[in-house]
Amino acid sequence: MAACGPLGGVEDGAGAGAGGQPALGATGGAAGSAGAVVLPEPPAFKVVGYQPSWAGSLANIQFDKLNYVNYAFAIEAADGSVALPQPTRALLDLSSRAHAAGVRVLLSVGGWNDGNDSAFNSLSASPEGRAKFATTLDGYVDQFQLDGIDVDWEFPGPDSAVGFTAMIRELSAKLRPKGKLLTIAGAAFRDGAAGVTPESMQYIDLVNIMAYDGDNGAGHSPFGFAQSALQLWLDKGVPAAKCIVGVPFYSQPGYTPYSALVTQNPQAANQDQLDKQFYNGIPTVQAKTTLAMTSAGGIMAWDLSQDARSELSLLSAIYLKSHPSP
Repeated sequence: MAACGPLGGVEDGAGAGAGGQPALGATGGAAGSAGAVVLPEPPAFKVVGYQPSWAGSLANIQFDKLNYVNYAFAIEAADGSVALPQPTRALLDLSSRAHAAGVRVLLSVGGWNDGNDSAFNSLSASPEGRAKFATTLDGYVDQFQLDGIDVDWEFPGPDSAVGFTAMIRELSAKLRPKGKLLTIAGAAFRDGAAGVTPESMQYIDLVNIMAYDGDNGAGHSPFGFAQSALQLWLDKGVPAAKCIVGVPFYSQPGYTPYSALVTQNPQAANQDQLDKQFYNGIPTVQAKTTLAMTSAGGIMAWDLSQDARSELSLLSAIYLKSHPSP
């Protein structure tokens, strides 16, 4: 489910550093550090792309069509420590490339992890674990000149609500004074969002709604699923401007990249089914972009490595729909 995939290599350790207090999301580098990049204010309609550490090339990212890149995944441990994706130099490279294009970079923590969220449950329930988690991630933000943290806990249930809220509050207390962002990946079904409390939303800047994997076939990510997933968060009282509608760049069943589908048959770009594979082609992605433009704060893609590198690119289709010609 969700922003998911292999864990890839990880590296233990924590960064360190401190900084000043710019406006929220205003800097691209470690706050107050030498050479910090001042980025433009993000637009009202935001485009977020997840970039997995184990796939694709940073050189292929279309930064000119994005506002945020979430680098996946750092992996949490029960004691609150966090392991970074390897090689760590890729994170610095991504930060440098993105900032040069005016794009913000967040480190995404968690992922599907075969449905095992025991580490999040443990660390969030412990004052010591929460403190270590927040301090470690704050250090990484400074060390790698990041613009914030994306928490991809799949999924906090009702029994985790108190711990989730405390964890988010403590992490925000580290990040927000330095103008850094805190976002989460949000479930597309009610039970998976049960632990995300109204109180926690005051600390969260964006909710990246994982409106895919609804079923293994035609129900994977149809337009109606995006509508219902968005409505779930609106009904929870989350402001529309914080809701980011997720779209898949892959098919189900089989998790075939969109790029492979259109290589097999270019006509697949204008369809949502090729043989027994169900996905989102250009018309559906653009319809969801319109939905996000009218009823939400932006659109999110899982994941950038699966997009076509041609005129059939889904990210390009999103950009064209959200940036119409005058």
